[in-house]
This record gives sequence, C-alpha cells and structure tokens, in this order.
Amino acid sequence: MKNEQTHRERTTDLGVVRINNDVIAAIASIAATEIRGVSRMGGGLKNTLYELLTSKTNIKGVTIKMADGDVRLIVSIVVEYGVDIPRIADDVQENVKRAVERMTGLVLSEVNVIVEGVSPRPRQQDKKI
Repeated sequence: MKNEQTHRERTTDLGVVRINNDVIAAIASIAATEIRGVSRMGGGLKNTLYELLTSKTNIKGVTIKMADGDVRLIVSIVVEYGVDIPRIADDVQENVKRAVERMTGLVLSEVNVIVEGVSPRPRQQDKKI
C-alpha cells in the first residue's frame, strides 16, 4: 500500500478523529479475502521488496489513491483455479466498497481489481489400501 499521509479526518466537539490509510487498506484486504474463490491477496515482488527495505507496515495488495476528495482503491488478488474470474472480481469490488464505506464513512469513487494470478489446486494424496 502506498502511504500518502492522507487520512480520513473529521472534527468533533471532543477533538479530531483520524483514520489512517493502513486501516482503510486492512479493511479492503479483509473484505477481498472474504469472497469465496479468492486464494490470497496479490502485491507482487515489488511490494515485498519495498516492505523489506523500508520496514514500513503495508497492507499487501491494496493501493489507495486520494486526490481532491476522490478516493480510489486498487486491490490485487490471486484467485483459485477453476473459478469464474469476472464474477469473483465483481464480488470483490462490491464487498470492498461496502465494507470500506460502512466502516470509515468514505465514499469510494472506484475499486479497481487486478487479478495477478491463479492458485493451483492442492494435490490430493494417493490413497494406499
């Protein structure tokens, strides 16, 4: 996740409530993996190297873009072999949008899903009689 130091912030009578980008990304990641057929989050080698080199806490597979009140998410996933990929991607978009908006109060303008790979089926052990 790219941390742009942009937070969801609102002022109340008692002070300021600020939602960090890592929280938004975590919600999106959990919502994406709730969908049956999503094997795991993507993110690729570039994100893994970035995390190792910077020691920053990042949520793998989620990028947040905020500009002029416009909030867009990019969610990278790996799906299970044999699933209907367009249906899975649609379900991820809907679940991520619903969860992030409900939990943060943000209004997402886009949830883009990138299917980075297909996870092979686990091999079944040969039965010995």
